[in-house]
Order: sequence, then C-alpha cells, then structure tokens
Amino acid sequence: MIVRCVLKDRLWEWDDQGVQVHAAHLTWFEKEGAARFASGAACDQSFDDFLARGPWVDGVPAEVVAEVTRVVQARVPPT
Repeated sequence: MIVRCVLKDRLWEWDDQGVQVHAAHLTWFEKEGAARFASGAACDQSFDDFLARGPWVDGVPAEVVAEVTRVVQARVPPT
C-alpha cells in the first residue's frame, strides 16, 4: 500500500481511496474504478464525528488517521 500526501495537510491518497480536509469537514472518497463503487463515491464527515468515532471507512492506513487527526485537532477549537 502506497500512501501519498498530495496536498500538505489537505489531501491524502492510498490505493484507490483518499481523504480531503475542508474548512469544517472531511470528504472520504474512492476513485473511479474502485472495487466497491465502479463509478467512484464520496461521503462527508464532520470534524466532531471524526474525533469522536474515527474514520467512517475501513482500511484507512494508521499514518493517515494520525495525520488527519493532527490537522483536525488544530482546526477544532478546544472545548
């Protein structure tokens, strides 16, 4: 499995999947031709949900989870 940080602190890709960080949410996606969805698919996840439950998709590499967590925690005001 090859993990690529395409845009620093914004976009990571691995295999045929990826995650992008937006202003207030994450978008998890599969590229076109991925095994689960032949035409690709995407779903948004709020920062609060990600911090409470982790990624909504299976198989996210640990280093991606760690990096996305670091970026999201820096964007969410402390409670």
